[in-house]
Formats: sequence, C-alpha cells, structure tokens
Amino acid sequence: MGWLKNLFIKPDNKELKENKEQVIPDKNKEHILPVKSSKVSDFNKYVRENSEIITESHRLIEEAKTEYQAVTSYLTDIQKIDMIPMEQRGELEEAASNIVNLSKEREMIQNRKYDITDTQYRLFERYEMQIPKELAAVKEAESYQESIESDLKRLEQEKQNFLNEKDEIAYKQTFLKGIAVATCVIIVLLFAIFAILTTYTNSNMTLPFLLTVLMGMATALYIFMEARKNANDIQLVRIKLNKVIMLANKVTIKSVNNRNYLDYIYNKYMVDNYEQFKNCWEQFVKIKDENKKYRSNSQLLEYYYERLINELKRFGVNDAEIWIYQPSAILDSREMVEIRHRLNVRRQKLRERIDTYQKQKEEAAKNIISMIKACPERKDDAIRILDEYKIRQDVLESQI
Repeated sequence: MGWLKNLFIKPDNKELKENKEQVIPDKNKEHILPVKSSKVSDFNKYVRENSEIITESHRLIEEAKTEYQAVTSYLTDIQKIDMIPMEQRGELEEAASNIVNLSKEREMIQNRKYDITDTQYRLFERYEMQIPKELAAVKEAESYQESIESDLKRLEQEKQNFLNEKDEIAYKQTFLKGIAVATCVIIVLLFAIFAILTTYTNSNMTLPFLLTVLMGMATALYIFMEARKNANDIQLVRIKLNKVIMLANKVTIKSVNNRNYLDYIYNKYMVDNYEQFKNCWEQFVKIKDENKKYRSNSQLLEYYYERLINELKRFGVNDAEIWIYQPSAILDSREMVEIRHRLNVRRQKLRERIDTYQKQKEEAAKNIISMIKACPERKDDAIRILDEYKIRQDVLESQI
C-alpha cells in the first residue's frame, strides 16, 4: 500500500529523474559471438543471458502494468470525485475538513517541545498525587531557608559586635593598668622630691604631701570603679555572646535540616529549585492533557477516516482508503488538479517504461532465434534453457 500512497505525494526532482526510465542492461552487446566458431558453453551462456533479459523484462512489464492500472484507477476515482454534485458533497467535505484540522492539531502536539525529560515525566507520573503538597512544602521551605539565612547573618553580626565590645573592654582594662602604674611612679617621685626639699631647705612640705596622698587616693578610687565597671561589662558581654552563639547553633541546625529536606526533594525530582520544580510540574500537566487530547484526536480521526471512506465508496470510488492521506485535495480543486497532473505524468512514464522493456524483450528473443538459426544442431539445448526460464512459447512459437 505504501507505493500506492506515493502516487499522491509530490515527488522531488531527484526522484523524477531517477524514475524517468528503468532500463535493463543490454547484455547482448557484451556477448556478440562469431556464430560459426561458437562453442557449446558460449552458445548456452548466450542463450541463458538473453533468457534472463526476457524474464526480467517480462517481470518489469507486469509490475509496470499493475502500477499503470492502479494509476488509471486513481485517475478514474478523481473523475468520480469531481463529478459528485455539490448538494451531495456535504458529508464528504465535512469528513475531509475534520481530518485536515485534526491532522494539523496532531502534528502541532507532536512537534511541541518541553524541557521536562522522559525520566522526570515518569517520576512525576509516579508521585503525581503527592506533588501538589510537596510543591507547597518546597515553596515554604525555600522561604524559610531564606529567613534562616537572614537570621544567621544577623546573629553573626551581633556575635561580631559583642566580640568587638569585649575587645574594647579588655583595652580599657589595659589602659587602667597603665594609669595605675604611672600614678604610682608619679607619687613615689613626688614623695622623693618632697623629702629632699624638706631635708635641705627645712621647708614645710606637709601640705604637698597631703595633696599628693589625696591625688593618689582619687586616682586609685577612679581605677577601682572603672575596673569594677569593666568587669561587670565583660561578664555581661560574655553572657550575651554565649546566648548569641547558642541561638546561632540552633538556627544552624534548623538550616541544615531544612537544606537536607530541600536537597532530598531536588534530587528526587531532578530539579534545582522551586521555580524549576513548578515549571516541570506545569509541563507534566500539559503533556498529560495533550496525551488525552491526542488519544481523543486519534479516535476522532479514525471516525472521520471511516466516514470519508464510506462516503467515497458510496459514490463508486474504488480506492477510497488512499484519500485519507490527501483529504485537502477533496476540499481544494487546485490541489486535486495538481494530483491529477502528477498521476498523468506518472502514467506517461509507465507507458514509456513498458515500451522500453518490451523492446528489450523482443530484441533478446530475436538474438536467441538468430543463434538457433545459426547453430541448428544446438536447438535442443536452447529449448531446454528456454524451458528452464518458462519462456519457450514467448520465444519460439512467436518467431519460428
């Protein structure tokens, strides 16, 4: 049926050129024997080669005639279709129109491209019932992950602030130690100076001594108060820092657990994030709907195929089945004319091929007869070979 369908398909130039003429090589020209000096083996070989040409030519002629009859039958069918009255073409054209539209829809479905892979499609099909819930869960988990990461950044910043504050308090303590040492040195020096002055000048240094003592006491009191304050501050900072670290550890654990869940879902469905997961799910739903539509489309096509065939048979069209491949020609007279033209060209080429094969067949038969006439003593061998190829009647009875 495939070669019958090809009659309605417009061939390209290459095909036209290749099918223009199929010719059997003329083996006679390769074996022109001197008749009087021919041997038995040469005689038999010559007859056998020409017999093969006759057999092959006969086969090709029969094939071409069969195809010629089919083309003629199709041309007759076209004439019958063209002669259907307009008032009776309603059912036929409706079926043809629906076949055209459904075929276009089917082709569009088949040519549509999606990002989802076959493996992903099977996964989505397997977990179809739970995916909607997992989609919502993944979206919430990704949002929660963003919140967790934001909290971790904030806690890390607070931790760094407390560490900086701790370093600052430690620096203050070091500064207070420096003040204490400097004050002690100054007081000792002042006491020494006052003692020397008292010894050598007999001056009354009671008041300077008292003032120096008061200065030392005031400095000591300041250092004590600041040191105590720094100790309290550093203790408070340590408590706050420990709280921040503990909270950061808890948040980190939540982040790890949430990330593990997301990674599990991503690996399970072969996606990278929620958006890709959602996109693949939407494509899965579309493909599933299109598969249903495709099955429905196939059923409708079968229905309209049957209607078209029945309508064509009702009007006497012999090969109605072939028209399911060219329904648009029933609707468009220009396309029908183009098909008719292609069939006429095909029929003309078939006639030319039949003539060519017939000439080759006749030429091979003449060669055999000539050889038999030239070597009458070998006639029995020739007849035996002709009987092998079942062409004795075609060769001898028609020309002897």
